[in-house]
Amino acid sequence: MIGRAALGLRRLHGAVALAAVACALSAGAANEPGADKAKAGVHVQLQDAQGKSIAHGEAQPGKLSSASLTVERAYQPGDQIVFGGAQWLALRVDDSIPECFLFAPRAASEDASYQIPWGREEKDTGSAFDPESFAGSAHRITLRALSKREISAYRNLALNPCDMMRKEDASIQFYPHASSNSVSRSLFDFEARNAIDGRSLNGHHGIWPYQSWGPQLRTDIWWKLDFGRTVRVNKLRVMVRADFPHDSYWKEAYVEFSDGSHVPLRLSSSPEFQEFKFPSRRVAWMRIANVVPADPAKWCALMEVEAWGKEAH
Repeated sequence: MIGRAALGLRRLHGAVALAAVACALSAGAANEPGADKAKAGVHVQLQDAQGKSIAHGEAQPGKLSSASLTVERAYQPGDQIVFGGAQWLALRVDDSIPECFLFAPRAASEDASYQIPWGREEKDTGSAFDPESFAGSAHRITLRALSKREISAYRNLALNPCDMMRKEDASIQFYPHASSNSVSRSLFDFEARNAIDGRSLNGHHGIWPYQSWGPQLRTDIWWKLDFGRTVRVNKLRVMVRADFPHDSYWKEAYVEFSDGSHVPLRLSSSPEFQEFKFPSRRVAWMRIANVVPADPAKWCALMEVEAWGKEAH
């Protein structure tokens, strides 16, 4: 009798100990970075230049995959949209700008940010945007997690109207992202990001809606697209800027891929998209370089570059 009682007591102590360990592990997991955010769903807020929250939107119970907020004041220098809760996100920063499909590698555990553009140190936004963008004293911002179907679909993997200019030492918080070693006169009108913003009116040059990637009159230039992860690409569509006779065009160029391969481009002066198909390849980035202008004395530019494919996994 005594032996059985002692055995039962030891079993009871063991069960209590295991329960305590389980509780401790559960509490530790809840305290891990990003655990609360992942449980709470996606979130978005507007912060001022000092990091103070001006307005915030959280996912609602039962709808953890979407959030929105309304800002009832004019934007000010230094304002930024701060968001997170998932890696794959659809962000709409302004009613005049299409929803942006973003891959934000750290956004599930850390916040990413979108700096409200302020143009040439003026109250107006940069000319690469609709003049009505970010204007006024009432704004609506929405965020949602992308569905598996949206992520896995065959689509233009380059498209990102929310892409931002980056300083060389600044980290890239979300993708796709375009960059270049040459921007004519350092103007918003001719930044690398303009070639992936989805705007394709190409009969003029300069201010919105005719923004383009417009480099200097050089041939050592390059334009690069970073996907931020490995994707499968099998088709490019390229649109040259066709503001003739102000413009010329690059009749030849190479597209270099991160896997070491390349695809030659033979371009014409057509104002339409020019399509280039090739065997699917797994790549993390692509770069257009080795350009040959039809007329070296005239400006050449790209209105839009599309990279069609699917996620690699």
